[in-house]
Amino acid sequence: MADDTRLSCGRSIDDVWSHLDGAPDEHERSCPYCLEARARLLRLSGAAVDLRTSEAADPSLQPDVGFTASVMGLVRAEVRRGQAIPLDGDEDPGLTISEQAVVGLVWAAADSVPGVRARRCRVRVAVDDEPDLDGDAARVFEGGTLVDVDLSIALQPGTALVEATTLLRGRVADRVGEESGLRVRRVDLAVEDVL
Repeated sequence: MADDTRLSCGRSIDDVWSHLDGAPDEHERSCPYCLEARARLLRLSGAAVDLRTSEAADPSLQPDVGFTASVMGLVRAEVRRGQAIPLDGDEDPGLTISEQAVVGLVWAAADSVPGVRARRCRVRVAVDDEPDLDGDAARVFEGGTLVDVDLSIALQPGTALVEATTLLRGRVADRVGEESGLRVRRVDLAVEDVL
């Protein structure tokens, strides 16, 4: 599997980024791949500086607290990928998806339900013969993997609990299934806060 952080010359994009503020080294001065990456990274860095300057000058451009919290949650999640969940045990037993990638799908599904905000989430491969949301007991279905989801949520005041959680379970199962190929057996919810 190709490392998508490596340039065609074999150097890591992180190496180019790490000394972007200084002069290009000998390799970078003669390498078309590093020169192009450096130019793009300089444009990205300039755009980020322009954005920070604009936001500081205009308070209406400041993101609201909920958005900032969501972004920081995703950043923290990216730091640790979690366990590798097999996608298709029959065709390619080495094909996996990280737990955190699936958690991102769960959070996106939760955020689509009015009055609900996702908090902590854990996704794990189902290990027993308990039935899933559709009544099936198989851990692997048509070559795919069955998973359980533990999700803590916060609700806005006035949110109808039964309706919101029923909708949430369905959306989690649909989103995870459609975008990862995994099948959600169970979504265990815990309401831990009121927004």
